[in-house]
Amino acid sequence: MNTTQYSIATWIGGICLFITLSYAPVLAATDRSLSVDQRLQNLEEQLKRAKHHYKTELEALRKELKSLKNHENNTEKFPQDSSDTVLSEKVEELESSIEILSTDLESVTQTLQDRVKLNLYATLEFEAFQHSKPVFDARNIELFADVTLNDRLRAFAEIEFERTAKTSSGTRQGEVEVEQGWLEFMINEYVKPRAGVILVPFGRFNLEHFDPVRDLTDRPIAMRRVIPVTWAEAGAGFTGSAFFGNAFMDTIFKNLSVEYQFFVMNGLTNAISDKGTRSARGAFGSDNNANKAFAGRIQTNLMEGVEVAGSGYMGTYDSNGHSIYGWNTDWKLYYGPVEFIGEYAWFDLEQGGLQSGSTTLMVPHHLHGGYIQANYHFWFDALNDSFLGRGFPSPTFTGVVRYGHARINDDNDTGTGANREKRLTLGLNYRPVENVVFKMEYQFNSTTNESLERGDNNGFITSVTGAF
Repeated sequence: MNTTQYSIATWIGGICLFITLSYAPVLAATDRSLSVDQRLQNLEEQLKRAKHHYKTELEALRKELKSLKNHENNTEKFPQDSSDTVLSEKVEELESSIEILSTDLESVTQTLQDRVKLNLYATLEFEAFQHSKPVFDARNIELFADVTLNDRLRAFAEIEFERTAKTSSGTRQGEVEVEQGWLEFMINEYVKPRAGVILVPFGRFNLEHFDPVRDLTDRPIAMRRVIPVTWAEAGAGFTGSAFFGNAFMDTIFKNLSVEYQFFVMNGLTNAISDKGTRSARGAFGSDNNANKAFAGRIQTNLMEGVEVAGSGYMGTYDSNGHSIYGWNTDWKLYYGPVEFIGEYAWFDLEQGGLQSGSTTLMVPHHLHGGYIQANYHFWFDALNDSFLGRGFPSPTFTGVVRYGHARINDDNDTGTGANREKRLTLGLNYRPVENVVFKMEYQFNSTTNESLERGDNNGFITSVTGAF
């Protein structure tokens, strides 16, 4: 065997050994009937230890291949013998080995990228209401990180950057806050423990409050004053789902399923007034009493187009053991382009509690409110070639009508009687693609006693939201 053939044999042997060592854990996992995700994880660990060596090996192989091809071209000037045939075969093997290694590296790298998904959305609003100045509001940017560690472990985080800017005086305004940040461990589809900063499962709106999802810019009054959306707490609990449709395959309940969430958390504080619960959202690292609060939601998908859910909340809101109880019902009905959604919430507080930092102001005994909303999705084919439709696969208009109200009992402050506010909203939005939406709406507001949101001022709001 000459020097060139010996070099070729050495390279081929090294490649075979390297491939064997790289794939040995995967093959072993296959023999033990491990899951696809576990086999992929084994391969990923091998990649972490050998990625640099991979690239170095590939570069060396390519250089050797170039040298061998040059040698092969030179042998064409002379009659070929058996050693030339062997040389050609070795060149083909080298090319095949390089292709395998390159494909494998690309595949595992793509898998690593798929495990971590980063998304964000941003919202710009403009509003003009009676008795106030028109204003643009670069309200927020939200960043989402969804990490699938493997087929049973998932981590999720939502970070909000709200009105973060430097003013002309050089001071900072706005805030950065964690709206979610949790780790989930799947025992099975029915039971998934979750711990961290979670959205409290009290009603649908708090769980689906994101701007790109909603068809109107402003949140309902009750979802800000009765329920302090966005309502996040540090806590732990369980989520899960179950499908029962197989038992009703020949009936209208063939899609029957149930989803649930249940968590224990610090809970609301006694910073509750006749303006609502927004200031009572608990801190992530402290509690104003020794008791924990409990919240849960069960959603039933009865049939195609019918979703109904119930939520409950129980806890103490002050250091004297005064209790607070909450109930919520929400629904979503849809058929073709028509949707009817709504939600109603109640909170009852045990009498005798005082507001945080006050020796005279009592917490309100009752808070309740909700909304009903009708959506109609439509499009005109005549607009397909216009600037609204050109280049978009399924642009959509949505007409929206919403009525909402909130009622909060008096807290014996300067005002007298319960505070009530009602709102009728007429809206229209345009989605060139699902995750980008331009919204327009007009509000008719009326208030009894103290104002909760807009008072008696009517006005116009428009916004644009894009998720990427």
